[in-house]
Amino acid sequence: MALDQRSPFELRIWHFYTEEEKSITLLNAYKQRVLFSEDIKSLLLKDRLNTWSYWGFPAACYALFHYTGALQPYIATKYSLSTQRLIPAAISGILWLGWLHFNPFYNALQNEKLHLLNLIEKRVGLNMKALNEQVPRTWTTQEIHRQIRESYNNRHGFFTNILYPSEERASPLQDISSYPFKYRRDKIVK
Repeated sequence: MALDQRSPFELRIWHFYTEEEKSITLLNAYKQRVLFSEDIKSLLLKDRLNTWSYWGFPAACYALFHYTGALQPYIATKYSLSTQRLIPAAISGILWLGWLHFNPFYNALQNEKLHLLNLIEKRVGLNMKALNEQVPRTWTTQEIHRQIRESYNNRHGFFTNILYPSEERASPLQDISSYPFKYRRDKIVK
C-alpha cells in the first residue's frame, strides 16, 4: 500500500497560497530545519539568476534607443521625430511585458519552489500548514528570499560558531508531534 493515497487530480496544500506565503513556508521550514542547506542552495542560485535577469533587462534594451544602421533610414524617412522617440519606448514596453510573463529564470525559480514544497510535504506531511504564518504586508518575496539567504550565509559564513550557530545548532529540530495542530484532510483537530 502506497504511503501517498492522494489522487493525482487532488490539489496540493499550497495550491491557493500566494507567492509570499510559499516563500514564508520555505523560510520557516529552513529555520526549523525541515529543509537543510543542501536543499535550499539551488533555490538561492535560481533566485540570484532571476534577480540578475531583471536587473540586466534595461541594459539589454538600451540598444533599442540607438537604432542599428539598417533600421535607421527607414524610420527616419517614414515617421516624425516624436514618433521616432516613441517607437523604441513602445518596443521596450512590449519586450518587458513579454519578459515578465515568459522569463525562463523566473519559471525555474517557481519550479524549484514547488520542488521544495513537495519535499516539505514528504518530510512533515499535512503539518506543513503550521509553517505558513501570516506574512507582514511590507514583506515581498524578494525580502523573504533575502532572509533565507541571510540565514544560509549565517550558517555557512566566516563567523559561524562564533556569532551565529552552525547548521547542527541553528534551531532545535522540530518533532512532528510538537507542531501546534494535527491536521487531517477533512477537519482541523487541536
